[in-house]
Amino acid sequence: MSPTCENAIKAVLRQDWPNAFLNLNGLDMFELLRAIAALDPADRDDLWAQRAASGGLIGAGMSRIEFAWNVVQSRKLPVPAPGDSTAAGQAADARNWIGNPTPLFFERDLTGRLPMANGAAPRLTEADFVAAAGTLGVEVSAVMAVAQVEAGGRNGFAADGRPIIRYELHIFHGKTFGVYDRTHPHLSQPSLAAGNPFHVGGQPNEWSMMYGAMILREPALMGMVPRRIRQAYWSASWGMFQVMGFNYAVAGWPDVVAFVPAMFVSEGNQLKAFVGIASGLADALRRKDWATFASGYNGAGFAANNYDSKIGAAYTRIRADRVSRGLAP
Repeated sequence: MSPTCENAIKAVLRQDWPNAFLNLNGLDMFELLRAIAALDPADRDDLWAQRAASGGLIGAGMSRIEFAWNVVQSRKLPVPAPGDSTAAGQAADARNWIGNPTPLFFERDLTGRLPMANGAAPRLTEADFVAAAGTLGVEVSAVMAVAQVEAGGRNGFAADGRPIIRYELHIFHGKTFGVYDRTHPHLSQPSLAAGNPFHVGGQPNEWSMMYGAMILREPALMGMVPRRIRQAYWSASWGMFQVMGFNYAVAGWPDVVAFVPAMFVSEGNQLKAFVGIASGLADALRRKDWATFASGYNGAGFAANNYDSKIGAAYTRIRADRVSRGLAP
């Protein structure tokens, strides 16, 4: 996403319509289409309602924006296309977008709500794992196995300093009652299976989906325009142990908007969240009943991803390695 596109979306979020139109006018047609498509339908309607008042700022450029708005709304090519020298190229861009409506890629949080990435976030130590295992009354190897499987063998943070996340489209669908399934299918799908094809591109794509969901808009309340911050946070799993945002209370935080910033601070906080969630499943960990643990921790769909067998295999490897090094299993 270009800086001009970021500025356009930020202006829409704060309802600064003159700057929204000025920046939208600086986009080529393909990015203009994707920028308008990224907006909440209510924001698109508000933008449309302001076109007459803002038309004097950009003159003939307003016809391009109206054209793009109509393409996004109808998913059809209006006739005629914009009446300027680049009309043919713009129509071709529109046809390409209609056939392949690739979403805008978000590199940053445009709402300003998330903490900065923490490249110096403290990592977990042997003592941290031992303490957590002691709290739960389970083997250290069992805690390490869950960490390895949930984080895919990685740390709790990516190289760019952001926590590891997985944005779940079916959870966002449920939290928003499916209102975005048609307008934002890359963010909202009715089932886990329907959402799985959108998990391509690793962590940058997971964060792009998170940022895209955060700019969407709840119904206005007493003149305020709240964003879908909580719904987006609820819909992702966070950190080394992939604790779902909607489990913030069980994990030990008073609100999801307190839980998520804590996941940026340290792997220690991520481990604390795991201990909170796993406290009710500790007996299964002690008995090495991986299926019961995975069902409680990952939900009813755990078997589709083989979480139980993956945790069991990781436990066997980690325990053997620890014993060979003279460490407590």
